[in-house]
Amino acid sequence: MKLRLQDQPYRVLVKLLEHPGEIISREQLRTTLWQQDTFVDFENGLNTAIKRLRETLGDSADNPLFIETLPKRGYKFIAPLQAAENQENKIREPVRAQRPRTGKIYLKRICLSLLAAALLLTGVALWYSRPPRLPVVTNVVQITNDQKAKSPMNPFVTDGANLYFIEGMPWTSGGGIAQVTSVGGETTWITTALREPLAIYAISPDRSKLLLVNGRAAGSDLAGELWVQPLPAGTPYPVANIIASSASWTPEGKHIIYADGHAIMIANDDGSQPHQLADVPGIPRAFRYSPDGRKVRFYITHPDADSASIWEMDADGKNVHPLLPDWKESAYQCCGNWSPDGIYYYFQAARGSAQSIWVLPVRHSLFGSHSLPPTRLATGPLRFSSPVPSSDGKKLFVIGENLRVELMRYDLKAHRFDSYLHGISAGPIDFSADGKWIAYISYPDMTLWRCRIDGSDKMQLTFPPVRAYEPRWSPDGFTIAFMDVQLSRPWKIRLIPSSGGTPEPLVRSGPEQSEDDPTWAQDGKSIVFAASGGPDRDTVAIFRVELKTGKVFPIPGSGGFFSPRVSPDGRYLSALNQNQTQLMLYDFRTNRWSSLTEGELIGLNEWSRDGKYIYFRESGGGTAEVLRIRMPGRAVEPVLSLKDFPQPADMFAAWIGLTPDGSLLLMRDRSVQEIYALDLRFH
Repeated sequence: MKLRLQDQPYRVLVKLLEHPGEIISREQLRTTLWQQDTFVDFENGLNTAIKRLRETLGDSADNPLFIETLPKRGYKFIAPLQAAENQENKIREPVRAQRPRTGKIYLKRICLSLLAAALLLTGVALWYSRPPRLPVVTNVVQITNDQKAKSPMNPFVTDGANLYFIEGMPWTSGGGIAQVTSVGGETTWITTALREPLAIYAISPDRSKLLLVNGRAAGSDLAGELWVQPLPAGTPYPVANIIASSASWTPEGKHIIYADGHAIMIANDDGSQPHQLADVPGIPRAFRYSPDGRKVRFYITHPDADSASIWEMDADGKNVHPLLPDWKESAYQCCGNWSPDGIYYYFQAARGSAQSIWVLPVRHSLFGSHSLPPTRLATGPLRFSSPVPSSDGKKLFVIGENLRVELMRYDLKAHRFDSYLHGISAGPIDFSADGKWIAYISYPDMTLWRCRIDGSDKMQLTFPPVRAYEPRWSPDGFTIAFMDVQLSRPWKIRLIPSSGGTPEPLVRSGPEQSEDDPTWAQDGKSIVFAASGGPDRDTVAIFRVELKTGKVFPIPGSGGFFSPRVSPDGRYLSALNQNQTQLMLYDFRTNRWSSLTEGELIGLNEWSRDGKYIYFRESGGGTAEVLRIRMPGRAVEPVLSLKDFPQPADMFAAWIGLTPDGSLLLMRDRSVQEIYALDLRFH
């Protein structure tokens, strides 16, 4: 086998071959390559010559076949030799190494090395591309047992040793920042100067403080003041003047990402130097960074459709996209959290009244990572929500609910509560004009029923996927109007015969328009309702539709108003402004609006049957109460404090109504709502 050599490597080889098996010093090789008076970097030059010689021979300094290095002594040619047959070339070819055998060994070693490398690369590729082991729930352990409300829309956080969450109902009976150890035990409240802590957004990366919203959240995005609460205790402080509907610290803890309407913003941890990262088609909530800090996931609520979807973007705000764009299982996905190793993403999804915890595994390969299809992890008999992995990833903390309410009648004269429609979990309800029939919504499945005042002759009027709410009897008693509040589409008002039948739409509005709060005119020939969406998604107004012709007419000056209620005599229309800070009154005779009262957060309004009062709810200072306005004098009178009246953490249960005799009706919480730990096993 002929191999080409440069001059200096060749001369080194000849010198070594002249003394096979003997040590040739570096000084001997120097005199072979350079004359005595030559000025050159001898050390580097000789090292280079030896290196090139070995490269040509395919030799290795660590595992030599031909040239062995003896540290501080020199080099030795160690391969077997035989004399060259061509004596004429003795000067140029004095000896020949027995390459056939050593070459075969060399080639064999090369092949084995390549094979080992290929096997190693194949193993690494298979290891990286293997599907992750899916978790299964092996045990369920109850962590809290205090029988107090825990809002599933306010996910709790953990520092490993403890769980932190908002307990109670901030807008009704009051709430506070609660904590419990991750293994369970007594629930305690953190002492704080904050009067109205509404939701915990995040815990800092160093686990030393909580980021939360304090005070009344207002607007269509329910944004509130951003505050920091030190742990385990300390004086809270605001984050500049930031108003946010969601927020979180970045992984290094030096910045805060937050939602300002549809915009995703980022600022320094003191709120300074804010700037926009992205803009999304909805209200972003529950920001969660991936463990490597490269991705941010959050969910977007669509108020006009009462739906939500999980989205993802790069940490710099680029590549914003829905995480599950083609997932058909549920149009309501929210409240996700990464596992500590980043291999799993847990979230909740709902279909109608059913709700489950899902897991989205991530499959890694040498060419990147991608998510596999979601797998249902846990469902029923409790309604699980708000999944939060433990620090070691072996547990999943969730809120477990068994929702149930009890209708309570409050006698305004005796100041006493009594159970109403005993044994039925229901609300809201409405009474026919003759007082003989009741239309009610069963809770939490939200189906419409009709029965007599004594509970007999029950008939189910709606069936899934319809989710009924706020039924209203027509004056003649033959028709019931109600809201269809399906989670996957804009709310719509529908009409159904009280004797049963197929629900029909009230108006043929566009698919993007949301309708709510139907109220019958005195003559029963038209219905007044509120609508939002369409071309301007943030605008709400009040309209009247003629049932015979289907024509729709706007109520003059009603832009920004909703929750309309027609007075029993048909002259007035009460409504709320969009920020829920004013109760308004419209006079059909003068076509003018006027303010009845103002408050921190006004919800609902209901006329008494004699038209002498308008009842409403007002929240503020961490509590809520029912009040009424005397008509026509407009004097505001307190009716009932709700501080000690338990209600579910559900907007659909924050309802008030009136019986035909003028007694107040409320939905009392009888739910089981506690935090549970799901033990996970991976297979």
